[in-house]
Amino acid sequence: MLQLENVSAGYGRAQVLREVSFAAKPGEILCLAGRNGAGKTTTVQAIMGLLPLMGGSVTWKQIVLSDLPPHQVPRAGIGYVPQGRRLFGDLTVGQNLDIGRFTNGKDLHALDDVLELFPRLRERYTQRANTLSGGEQQMLAMGRAMCLRPSVLLLDEPTEGLQPSMITAIRDATAQMRDRGVAVVLVEQRLDAIAALADQVALLENGRLRAVLTREEVAVDPQKLAHLLGV
Repeated sequence: MLQLENVSAGYGRAQVLREVSFAAKPGEILCLAGRNGAGKTTTVQAIMGLLPLMGGSVTWKQIVLSDLPPHQVPRAGIGYVPQGRRLFGDLTVGQNLDIGRFTNGKDLHALDDVLELFPRLRERYTQRANTLSGGEQQMLAMGRAMCLRPSVLLLDEPTEGLQPSMITAIRDATAQMRDRGVAVVLVEQRLDAIAALADQVALLENGRLRAVLTREEVAVDPQKLAHLLGV
């Protein structure tokens, strides 16, 4: 499992997360939910080593990720799709995918899998990333992370600002990754997405973990989730 134990983190002297603990299991989607400013993005950045921990640890299998420098975390099998995508805009679709593929030892089959999952990227393969639509850019950001053959995939609000057809494509791809045995941590604000995808929901409030709900608990009482999120 991807295990966070009493993780505290922040920016400089400003502490955001306070002793957050949860586990993301292979073959499941854990939705990280909470109001704006609750600490969701800070959590995934802490997992990736982009923020030094003020306390606690992050582990995957027998690897203490929080002891690794950030550039080694992807090599441990952790894929990350940040909010805002952060593509290399002047590079082509193919070149952006190669960045993920080379990190994984130039796995040609990984590239084929991504292009099968996102046929639009095959059509745009030689096109510069900054000329793609928002939905296509999100597909590319996911595809780049998936070229790592990740065991864990962190997705920070992947459907934000997308049209309905693209939202469906991204959600379907997320579900496929879960079905392949990947542990998925999904930062999500949309209640419909949480209810449809989540195996677990970890609720953050003011940098603290307030509750972890199972799929069954959300299905039995969806208003409980809405109430906890303040919607």
